[in-house]
Amino acid sequence: MKKTVLVIPPNDPEAILIYELAKAMGIQIIRSSQPHGATLEKETDLVPLIRDGEWKRVVIVEMPGLNVEAKLRKMGVEVVIIDHHQYTGIDRAKHPKTGKLLPSSLEQFLKLFRITDIQLRKFGYTPKIARGIGVMDRGYVWALQEEGYRQLEIETVIALQRALLLKHGLLKDEDRKMKQTKKAWKNRKMWNEYFIVTSNVETEIRSRVSMIVVQEIGKPTPIIFLEKKRGLIYVQESPRAMDLFRQFGGFTFGGNRNWGYRNEKGKRQVTLQEVKNILV
Repeated sequence: MKKTVLVIPPNDPEAILIYELAKAMGIQIIRSSQPHGATLEKETDLVPLIRDGEWKRVVIVEMPGLNVEAKLRKMGVEVVIIDHHQYTGIDRAKHPKTGKLLPSSLEQFLKLFRITDIQLRKFGYTPKIARGIGVMDRGYVWALQEEGYRQLEIETVIALQRALLLKHGLLKDEDRKMKQTKKAWKNRKMWNEYFIVTSNVETEIRSRVSMIVVQEIGKPTPIIFLEKKRGLIYVQESPRAMDLFRQFGGFTFGGNRNWGYRNEKGKRQVTLQEVKNILV
């Protein structure tokens, strides 16, 4: 453990819980301040920091970066990847040998560091609820239902998510953000079996709309999100998600039925019409 360091961006409930558990266990941590879409290349001082820290094992949580990983290995550092997503040119969603979909990052972290239910209780968490954060990250509320979580347990997992976000200051001005989200949801349009939800504000609406879907519809619902101000396009709960990934790159989340792409300057711009052409 003294020779191990965890590199992590605590930017969502799962990553925050991993971060909190690592702190409770006394694991040394390099904390990234990057939001969703974090990469090792954006941590410009990471390689010299690890070299100066003389760590022999680096555990990296959901921060892809093949060039930086190669530099660390060249230094003689063992690089351990915790991830369950696919990115352009990088497949971290499947086991490299078996091809099976990997469990959530939290579930991988608990296994890697052999964290037991006794330890989870010691750190102040109800084991099933804490593990539910990982289950929800890989398959949302629907995965919790499939694994036998009762309604009250699901509500408790969601409450823990919120508490983690609040603790790390990621739920600021939530009333205004939910108002914007509800407006976008109200103005949704229907195309084939998909809802199209469009937003022209900086607020991240996808996860908030997803919670509205749980409350109002109560089942997996195909949705195309256009978060124009943030440069993001998503498709949720679609059997064509991997077709979109193969065509455009981007990233996957929540298994193979969810896809996203960030339209950044200097990169290919993916339009709604192009996405529709694949979905058809």
